[in-house]
Amino acid sequence: MQNHVYILSLYYIIMQIDISLVKQLRDATFAPLGDCKNALVEANGDLELAQEILRKKGIAKAGKKADRETNEGLIKTHNDGSRTYVVKLLCETDFVAKNDSFLGLFDKIFDVLKSVSGDVESQDDLPADVVEKINNLIAEGIATTGENLKLGGVHVTGSKVYAYSHPGDKVVSLVYHNGDDNVAKELALQIAALNPDYLSFDEVPADEKAKLEAQFTEELKAAGKPENMIANIVKGKVDKAFADNVLLEQEYIRDGGKKVKEILPAGFEITKFYRFSV
Repeated sequence: MQNHVYILSLYYIIMQIDISLVKQLRDATFAPLGDCKNALVEANGDLELAQEILRKKGIAKAGKKADRETNEGLIKTHNDGSRTYVVKLLCETDFVAKNDSFLGLFDKIFDVLKSVSGDVESQDDLPADVVEKINNLIAEGIATTGENLKLGGVHVTGSKVYAYSHPGDKVVSLVYHNGDDNVAKELALQIAALNPDYLSFDEVPADEKAKLEAQFTEELKAAGKPENMIANIVKGKVDKAFADNVLLEQEYIRDGGKKVKEILPAGFEITKFYRFSV
């Protein structure tokens, strides 16, 4: 008799779940319609409780998928008029990277990041409560897509930057500058294409320079070069060795006869850059 009453009660609850509630829950979580309906039944039609049920189930599923490799994904940028945001989100397959549920996570993460004051260079700079909110969103995404998802990187700045997103959203470059956006765009394209490690020779670590200097010095001495010539020759060799990894010293991609530093107009300054890739 008790089982009969329970079944009737459950049937009554199911019948009372408005399809509009299911749609609201689906829009809020991107979870499958069946999961949304089941969560609403479990929550007796309470939308907030249903979201919490889906969130907890998502966390449980996320834990089981945590060790799976995430070699695909996308990088998206957003500007709200005062700050620029970059989010790198990773998944297991290119198929999921094109999925609406996956794509919808970016706007949700951007919204969470808007609550952070100041600039953010990486997820290590995020407050604990923001990390928790983003992790919960990703857990929901894992439950929805069926794949392991990971936050691969974030960046937030209120400084003047030019953000370039290469077609396909696999590479994004940011140029911090004080000049014309058209010039900054050229630099951003250069960075996306050739992936330099340093802005100028001054940024190359001293120990890396010293290692090469010692190597070239020994080679020149062994070759019998005059002592008074070795220092200048070594400097030229070291500069050449690092040129491909130094933005301002690279050959300009539109004109191989020029270095990047030679295309910059008077007064233009680039202070730093970032490159994100999947």
